[in-house]
Amino acid sequence: MIVLLHPRSTRPKNRRFPLSVLALAAILEGKEDYEIVDGNIDPHPMDTIDRIARERPVEMLGVSVMPGPQMVQAIALSKEFRARYPKVPIVWGGYFPSLYPDAALNASYVDVLVRSQGEDTLPELLAAIRGGRDFRGIAGVSYKDQFGLHVHTQDRPIRSPGDFPWMPYHRLREPAKYIARTFLGARTAVHHASYGCPYRCKFCGVTKVAHGRQKAESPERTAAILTHLQREYAIDAVQFYDNNFFLREADAAELAERIAPLKLKWWCEGRIDALLRYSDETMTALRRAGCEMIFLGAESGNDRHLREMDKQLTSAQILEIASRIGKFGIIPEFSFVIGNRTGRSG
Repeated sequence: MIVLLHPRSTRPKNRRFPLSVLALAAILEGKEDYEIVDGNIDPHPMDTIDRIARERPVEMLGVSVMPGPQMVQAIALSKEFRARYPKVPIVWGGYFPSLYPDAALNASYVDVLVRSQGEDTLPELLAAIRGGRDFRGIAGVSYKDQFGLHVHTQDRPIRSPGDFPWMPYHRLREPAKYIARTFLGARTAVHHASYGCPYRCKFCGVTKVAHGRQKAESPERTAAILTHLQREYAIDAVQFYDNNFFLREADAAELAERIAPLKLKWWCEGRIDALLRYSDETMTALRRAGCEMIFLGAESGNDRHLREMDKQLTSAQILEIASRIGKFGIIPEFSFVIGNRTGRSG
């Protein structure tokens, strides 16, 4: 039995599909015995893990860990699990161990880390755990050797979400509870259509996790998944969690055509310079397909600061997109970095 743990990261009204553990569950579905335990739904996740362990022996606890609020429960539950099940390996994955592998391995209750994507790594890791715990030949992992020294294997190249099976939403406890009321609609779902980002902004954690690469699923698959979610859970809106949703204009235009019949309202993240290259026809199609708002990384109004961040953007472009995007009825949402420390001070 493999337990995939998603520690609590937010308040109940803000919970969304735990995409990190669902991506791993998709790899295990139909091949391994597993359970998903989500602290955003389950008020007593350790009790649930104990119940699972009483029914079937647990051979691995996989914990998804983001920096910030999720760390609080991840640490507490990992410590408690280690105290109760000292021989069962605890594997951390997600942004925190990917960005700070040595800090994570310093914790006595963490045995192995999976860096970046885990879909290809997990089956190899399970085989190693079952066969003597020799992790040297597995790309994308970090662990402590027999002397307690930290070992980091080579990075694993990222792959498109489209290379892997669909996420098994039905394996969640009460999946309908993840469909939320938002500014977009009464029944909002979330989806990741790609992984990574081809840019290397100095302040961004995605740079280290994806190594300046991005892989996207096909518009056909994205539309099929959204159609499924609408049929099964009556969604009327979706938030795309891609780090850079608008990688290719042709794909964006095709997706707009495919999802327009669903009449969904949606939000996503995009690059200012990329969207400035889009034709009026594509922008119109995106709005017609339900695009309500695009989150755009402005980061600074100072060109020197933008250069120091390796943002590859100018303040003039920020002003230009603010003027242009509104003409299509799409709301621009800008982010800014306060107290930039990526370059010179002053």
